Amino acid sequence: MKKRGVTLLLAIFISALALSLGLGIFTIIFGELGISGTSKESLEAFYAADSGIECALFWDIKQQAFNDPVLGTVQCANSTPLLNVTIDANSTTTRFSLLLSNSCVRVTVRKTALETIVTSLGENIACGLTGGRTVQRGLEVKY
Repeated sequence: MKKRGVTLLLAIFISALALSLGLGIFTIIFGELGISGTSKESLEAFYAADSGIECALFWDIKQQAFNDPVLGTVQCANSTPLLNVTIDANSTTTRFSLLLSNSCVRVTVRKTALETIVTSLGENIACGLTGGRTVQRGLEVKY
């Protein structure tokens, strides 16, 4: 009569072990899915930032558009962005944004007498939108 509850206790123990293993595997898979989604969004933001750098470098080096940014024009990704120009005693700063399919890039070109600094910040969502998973990546070039 002493062995009557051992089978039930063993069944409960094995069920609890299987349940904890299942929950552990589910947690790992759910975390991996989140990481893979974030890496895709991160790549979109990085490629948007890279496109902004390439656009600014082309228009600065090949077309000298930022030497006189008040008169200069820039056209990238089939759009002509509005140039926001700030001129002070030591530098000229030009800012513009580009909408690239489903991503956005904000570019700043700062020219001084000694160097040019191009900063490009790409986002994985369209310009002006907000979302739960907004990822921003940036690139900067000095020459």
